Amino acid sequence: MEMEKEIDKTALLHRLREEKQIRLKGGIYHQTQVKLAYNSNHMEGSKLTEDQTRYIFETNTIGLGKDPVNIDDIIETVNHFQCFDYILDCAEDVLTDDIVKKIYLILKSNTSDSRLEWFHVGDYKQRS
Repeated sequence: MEMEKEIDKTALLHRLREEKQIRLKGGIYHQTQVKLAYNSNHMEGSKLTEDQTRYIFETNTIGLGKDPVNIDDIIETVNHFQCFDYILDCAEDVLTDDIVKKIYLILKSNTSDSRLEWFHVGDYKQRS
């Protein structure tokens, strides 16, 4: 049973990496990118809809309607896609502080938080 789980994880990781490489639309990689970014960012207070998140992933643009969208929400969504790719790249590595910090650095790069000296993007927060 344990061996089957390991094979399943390996097969899933292989499929995600393959779909990422060929930029397959609508596959598990595509769906995971959109759902994970939307839900993670929504928990942090992002006002982007799931459709807007999907649109950013698919076109790297955002349609601006009557409701303004916070630039940090857009930047963090794009960064989230890059975080997921980084996680796929190092999925078989031992999780270290450096990996966690790199994910945080990718996520917060070019946001208004990254311009705050005390925020320590790429390191553990000193304040909250």
